[in-house]
Amino acid sequence: MKQIALCLIFACISAFSWAKKPTPKPVKVDAAQAKSTHPVLKASSALAESGEFDVDNPPNRIRVLVGLGASTYFLKDGRPHGLEYALLSGFEAELNRNRAKGLPPVRLQFIPIESGELIPALLAGKGDIAAGLIPLTEGARSIVSFSEPYAMDQWCLVGPKDSAIRRLEDLAEQPLLLNSASMGRRLLDAHPDLKVTLDDPALGSAVETQLAEINAGQANYTLASKTILNLWAPRFKSLQIGACLNEKVPLTWAVRPADGALLELMNRYIVSKKMPIEKATSLTQRYLPQDAKAARSEAIAPLDKLGFFMPMFQSIAAANNLDWMLLAAIGQKESKLNPVIRKNGPTGVMQVNPSTARAMGVSDPHGNEGNITAAAKYLAHLRKMYSQQGITEDNQLYFMIAAYNAGEGRLQQIRSRTKSQGLDPNVWVGNVEKVALNHVSKGMVDYVSTVNRFYLAYQSAEKTTAKRASSAGAKK
Repeated sequence: MKQIALCLIFACISAFSWAKKPTPKPVKVDAAQAKSTHPVLKASSALAESGEFDVDNPPNRIRVLVGLGASTYFLKDGRPHGLEYALLSGFEAELNRNRAKGLPPVRLQFIPIESGELIPALLAGKGDIAAGLIPLTEGARSIVSFSEPYAMDQWCLVGPKDSAIRRLEDLAEQPLLLNSASMGRRLLDAHPDLKVTLDDPALGSAVETQLAEINAGQANYTLASKTILNLWAPRFKSLQIGACLNEKVPLTWAVRPADGALLELMNRYIVSKKMPIEKATSLTQRYLPQDAKAARSEAIAPLDKLGFFMPMFQSIAAANNLDWMLLAAIGQKESKLNPVIRKNGPTGVMQVNPSTARAMGVSDPHGNEGNITAAAKYLAHLRKMYSQQGITEDNQLYFMIAAYNAGEGRLQQIRSRTKSQGLDPNVWVGNVEKVALNHVSKGMVDYVSTVNRFYLAYQSAEKTTAKRASSAGAKK
């Protein structure tokens, strides 16, 4: 897992154009020398490192723990979508609207995890914001600080189309399927007068999966939130929505109690209604997963582009001692995993120059395998080169990826300018990075942020899947 360190460097690299990259000299990549010895870095933010937050000058990176789910945050064709992704992307845009010129833009690092782990992970310092259609409860208010609600939700009875059962009182002996930890069960506890037979759905079954089953004609009933029902209404047209419980439940984001300045900024954004829940719903609906499940790396639909390329990314990355998610993240940003073939200039899924491919010993840069192989070999070549220059391991990674995008010569020019300004040309963060930002392009950092989001989404989904598989195996 040492190779994963490569991907995490993406949080700070710049978005230079591959098309401008000079052709490197042919080099034989030494597999032994190319092995990564870098420690695994953690997704971090200036807020986490300093413990301080300036409302007028937010840190460059804020970590968001987001609930992985088919409504909240999911992958479609390898790209992130979801209600929370849309809402928080609007928050990020607002943070940058009045950002002082010359400062790096604020970027949110999305860290998808199980919804039930959001608050514990927040309190453990693994993120700065927790988001996942979190209902505000008085019990949780004593340990975290909640934002102003971005939506007021209700829980409603849902059954198959044309069912005569429209109210909870009409269920009689018909069981109501509800997860034991769901908000629906908590709300029912406040209505002891309702004599309802509760039953647990299949282990690991999310509410979206239950809605899909009901829509397919299974005579089941459940309680679901209006927010989720509104999101899925165009997809599930055979649902019947009955009466709703009276309680209006606020949906919020959460921060640690000490992060009052961050909470203030969140509240300003929510109150402005610049990204209302209705707009987030509209933005998300076109990307909803067909099976109502949040795609994970080893269970991606056959038509998903990432699923198509994954075996190739994995095998080529392994041959070059890289993490396959590094290659996947670059491919997603460069071509959206839609190979664009050009005879001259950047080509293929990784947008590699044919001259660069030839220098790496690859004769066909247009085919998927050769294209990805050329990119992987070039990264290995860069790693060896910076290692031989005596640059520290962490900074090797920054420079390696920066040179992948800009070319070795362009990066060397920036490092020389860094030295002339009295900064350290062998250190990326706060030195070469600063000069690159001020003298090349703001778009560099946007590129870095986007690629890093893809990587974090892939990595977190992989970890979640592994954890679930381990848990399922332990229960057998």
